[in-house]
Amino acid sequence: MTNLRNAFLAIAALLSMGAFAQGRVGQLSLIPRVGFSITQLTNDEIMLGTTDAKGAVGRRWKPGVEAGFDLEYMPLSRLSLTAGVKYSLQGSKFKDFHMEGSVSGTEVRFADFSRLTSDLHYLQCPIMLHVYLAKGISIGSGIQFGHLLSAKENFSYMVGDADKQTGKILRYYSFDRATGNLAEVAEGGDRFFEYHESVTDSYKRSDISIPLSLSYESDDVILDLRYNFGLNNISKEIEKMRNSVVTLSIGYRIALTQ
Repeated sequence: MTNLRNAFLAIAALLSMGAFAQGRVGQLSLIPRVGFSITQLTNDEIMLGTTDAKGAVGRRWKPGVEAGFDLEYMPLSRLSLTAGVKYSLQGSKFKDFHMEGSVSGTEVRFADFSRLTSDLHYLQCPIMLHVYLAKGISIGSGIQFGHLLSAKENFSYMVGDADKQTGKILRYYSFDRATGNLAEVAEGGDRFFEYHESVTDSYKRSDISIPLSLSYESDDVILDLRYNFGLNNISKEIEKMRNSVVTLSIGYRIALTQ
């Protein structure tokens, strides 16, 4: 019975070690990661109305993705250092909205906008210090340097004239980029249009943020919940515009040294 109990305790200990595996002291590891994020740009607003009665279009968190890898070194059993490189899709998103204004005594011109997004494509380099609170559980912080690769603004729109009394749609328009004017759509033509524009030159190339993380590791699989708080203004046209990103990623530890 004693031998059976000892065998059981040994197996239980091995299972416990496997369930909460983490790097060993002096070990260098490669950690590929992929993740999904929700992002916003602070102070990014679309204002509607007159000077006396302005209203802001509501903002939403925008879905994003990221993928990359970290190099990790463990100088102590409860301490690790990571430096990484990753691609990150960030930006902002707005709620759908409606605008209208009179064009004559009997007609009103309207515009409906939907799926308004700013897509910012970054190459990010986080450098972080992680402290293990318990086996497999750590918190971390550091600094992240980013470089903007490209930026694009997108939305869908429908523009038309309607009768003020009945609300009947009289005609539809498309936006002519060449002239900057509206062009009437022929009867039976498309009413909904997509607009895409590169706006890379409207943003600064550098992005600096502070990452805060909470990680859980089991059998070399690492779940990481991270919030990146932007420090610098990233816009050339708007003051105090910063990145704000929440990411949930999954990674796998590959030991490069024993």
